Amino acid sequence: MPQSSTLSAPHESETRDGARDTADLGGAPLLVLGAGPKAIALAAKSSVLRAAGFDVPEVVAVERDRTAANWREGRGWTNGRQRLGTLPEKDLGFPYDCATWGDLDDPVIGEIAHRMSGYSWSGFLLSRGVYARWIDRGRPQPTHREWADYLEWAADRAGMRTVNGEVRRAELVDGGWQLTVHEGPARNLVHGRGLLISGPGPTSGTVPADGVRVLDTGGFWRLAVTGLPDWAERVVVVGAGETAGTIVRELALVMDREVTVVAPRATLYSRGESPFENRYYSDPTGWDGLSQADRQEFIRRTDRAVFSQEVQRDLALTSKISWMPGRVVGTRGGDDGVAVEVAYGGRQHIRHADLVVDATGGSPLWFTRILGPRAEHALRAALGGAATRDRVEQSIGTSLAVDGLPAPLHLPNLAGLAQGPGFPNLSSLGLLSDRVLAGYLPRHHVAPAAAARTGGDVTHRAGRPTDPAASAASAVIRGTARR
Repeated sequence: MPQSSTLSAPHESETRDGARDTADLGGAPLLVLGAGPKAIALAAKSSVLRAAGFDVPEVVAVERDRTAANWREGRGWTNGRQRLGTLPEKDLGFPYDCATWGDLDDPVIGEIAHRMSGYSWSGFLLSRGVYARWIDRGRPQPTHREWADYLEWAADRAGMRTVNGEVRRAELVDGGWQLTVHEGPARNLVHGRGLLISGPGPTSGTVPADGVRVLDTGGFWRLAVTGLPDWAERVVVVGAGETAGTIVRELALVMDREVTVVAPRATLYSRGESPFENRYYSDPTGWDGLSQADRQEFIRRTDRAVFSQEVQRDLALTSKISWMPGRVVGTRGGDDGVAVEVAYGGRQHIRHADLVVDATGGSPLWFTRILGPRAEHALRAALGGAATRDRVEQSIGTSLAVDGLPAPLHLPNLAGLAQGPGFPNLSSLGLLSDRVLAGYLPRHHVAPAAAARTGGDVTHRAGRPTDPAASAASAVIRGTARR
């Protein structure tokens, strides 16, 4: 079991005022909430960069379940049989353009790209001896369960450290972050120099779920694993994003139910996926030169409240789907089902259903609920007011962190508007890890290629080769963590 420099049992002084034995964060890691694709991409890139001589921080994930849990059945986000909506070649290292770390003629750039290819989707298939079989089958989209297997393989290969437990508080302490992590009756403190929030957070939705007639996303997928009850013949799905699309597909094609989708716009739009649109997801060069209105329209057209083209093709095979424009403003339950109140065009309409599934997801600001008083005050000061989505999106810099905080708080899920549409999703995990990790290097110089891709703010410096054992020896706090 690998040693970690980050975990400790709380001492009385720490519990009282957050004090630490030392303010030296030189050997402290970057903490990531959630052991999903973003954490694993960061851990892999950190491992590769450290081997290539860059003094970037180690990555430690804090996870209450297991690695890649949200991609497996029973965790409330999928039944594991759904197909991945992103091309699997857009894997943990994509787009494999390592210009952030030096000029393109520098041999180290090729070394970084080559080492990262060892964490690729094709590398995973090669390790299983099934790469040729996948090619011969026409490169089909992997299921969520297969994608989870890939992620776990990559996390193990990278030696990613994971602290198990649920984060109850995130506080700023001595220029870094301190997480209070609960695992059963045990409570530990985890320390790092930066914090990245990943994952969707808890589902909330727009209508209260009762777990029987009205379900949130998690409730639906947990029920789908065991089977939907026979009485749920007419189902209303609230939402028009990819989460809703996969639920509609499961209900109509697999479960053979009548489905009505309540969407905020006139119809169920498909996601734009031309080479011109996709380019901004892989390479956001020039993104900050677009007007804010055009960036918002681009994201709305290609990523929010749209179904993927794959889902649209599947839904065209059935006549069991209808839709109505509007927003659900309430539900009324009864013995014979649920009355769904839909507002549109200044009028209200009623749609009757046996079951309602609210697939609008959770709030991207969910992390603010766990911030300690110092962190909450610092965030408010950095934003110039209360944490609203608009303020946070406008504040995110090139390292995908909120500008003006005493320690980095990376929010890739809210970085799309300011930095590029691929950062909140799986479209550019390699570039995401470059942006985040480069922010921890001293400002030495900026390679021309890096300046072109980041607006000149991301800097890099080749440091001495990093010995993982030496990093562990420079422990801020002693303890153990589980892989």
